[in-house]
Amino acid sequence: MDSPARPQEPQCILCGRCLEVCPLLAATGREELSPRAKLFLLQRLGAAQGALDARGVERLAGLCLSCGRCSRACPQRLDVPAAVARARGRHPGFTAWAWKAWIGGARALWPGAARLGGLLGTRGAPGSTARRLEALVPAAPRPLLRPEAFTPCPDAGKTVLFSGCLGRTLRPAWARTAEALLRGLGCDPGPEPGWGCCGATLGHAGLAAAHSEAVARNVAAWRAAGRPRVATFCASCARGLAAYATDPAAGFDPAEAAAWTRAVTPLSRLLRSVRFAVSPPQGRVLYHAPCHAGADDPDRAWLASLAGLAADTGDGRDCCGLGGIMQLGSPDLSRAVAARLWQRRAALPGDLMLSGCSGCLTQLAATAPGGVVVAHWLDCIDIS
Repeated sequence: MDSPARPQEPQCILCGRCLEVCPLLAATGREELSPRAKLFLLQRLGAAQGALDARGVERLAGLCLSCGRCSRACPQRLDVPAAVARARGRHPGFTAWAWKAWIGGARALWPGAARLGGLLGTRGAPGSTARRLEALVPAAPRPLLRPEAFTPCPDAGKTVLFSGCLGRTLRPAWARTAEALLRGLGCDPGPEPGWGCCGATLGHAGLAAAHSEAVARNVAAWRAAGRPRVATFCASCARGLAAYATDPAAGFDPAEAAAWTRAVTPLSRLLRSVRFAVSPPQGRVLYHAPCHAGADDPDRAWLASLAGLAADTGDGRDCCGLGGIMQLGSPDLSRAVAARLWQRRAALPGDLMLSGCSGCLTQLAATAPGGVVVAHWLDCIDIS
């Protein structure tokens, strides 16, 4: 008896849509770094195991920002970052080990690294190790927003924060501000459960087991807390958490997956019902849209709605260039993508660059032109 034919996987049709949105290609002009080229090579390697040694695969896998812009643009819904992550998983190498140690050891390593960054001052060139350590030191922009009136949430109730790795380790002020805003909205911000990393950056690095462990841990914490609403002020965490709904590691049945989807809420979406008094900024206020926020970026929409702020929210086409594990393996490419962003935004001394992604914030602060302040939008809210 013949076995049933396996469904044919979608194939690249060479339409070039990915070329139009790839930050690496835009910054370098090198088409061999494009999603189309990487997919072609990975498919050929999959059909001819052993055609490239482990070091070659590791180097190829290091040339991807995992921004996801190509997969959203692809008419075939081909997911190049996922293919690259699988290649990284087969040949993890030193960079994957170092990234896992850095993310997994956030509570132990990051405060010490931040203290060293504070001692260094501003001694490094943009994108250098010194500047990356300095970027861990919180910025102190002048408060621009003060809540004046709250319209309570219609579904107010227990809401826990998911602060993300940077928020939990180095920026506790973000959580304090977020909790005050939630209380103003009539929510009950209980203590954070035993969250860990959302796991997204571990998955992009090809660390599938570590990613699954992060998913299972966070879902268990949510269940133990009574399945409350989960508010987050990190755009990448919001995307990573939302993906749990279809992740087998979460162990959801359809009803619980739907409850999780309803629970995960970007904080800025709730702030649309708050009236803020706006202090005129001294320089321009710019906003960087994180790649993982997608076209429906709630942070960008909220900032754009604050008329007195006059924020330049850009066109959403720029990538910060962090790239997670790629920053370790190909720092020159990471710097090239960041340099293109700053050139396109024409930032000047005295300007304030805001974002809502922890990873983007550290990359932007590490590569910003002199005199440009980089901060989370929560840093600009006065709750005193």
